[in-house]
Amino acid sequence: MHTLNDFTFDTLVLRYRQPLTGAAYHLCGDREAACDIVQDTLVDAYRGFAGLREPEKAGAWLYAILRRKVIGYRRSRRPEVELLEERVVAGPEDAESLVRGIVIEQMLKLAEEDREILAGKYLLGLSYKELADSLGIKEGAVRVRCLRAKERLREILRGAGVKVPEKR
Repeated sequence: MHTLNDFTFDTLVLRYRQPLTGAAYHLCGDREAACDIVQDTLVDAYRGFAGLREPEKAGAWLYAILRRKVIGYRRSRRPEVELLEERVVAGPEDAESLVRGIVIEQMLKLAEEDREILAGKYLLGLSYKELADSLGIKEGAVRVRCLRAKERLREILRGAGVKVPEKR
């Protein structure tokens, strides 16, 4: 087992596997590919774990690896072979999952850049600073991109007939 003081690779996987999978799905729009991308991300993370000096930055570090994997996936994908994916929607007994499923479905209509910002911020829970470091841009730019992406998502949700609360 790899260890970095009290922070182990197993701890990293337990904390980030699910958010990484959600982020990968938002970035590529394919559940199976998202799982493969996360697996590849974790393999690279395992190999580089000993070099991680600041465990508090693990989320941003993993997101940077994930983004590279998604970019590689997009480059290797052949658009002419793209198949429609069957979407799984939660049952009506789980209202929160149903709402999450609707938002996820509509998020796929956003531009790649918008999905990337929202996935990092809200699925992985990265701070604006961590996102800025991960994306290689200024923190102010991340804030602006996040605000604009949220507004575009609101517009898409309204267009799909979802009643969206007004901005706070």
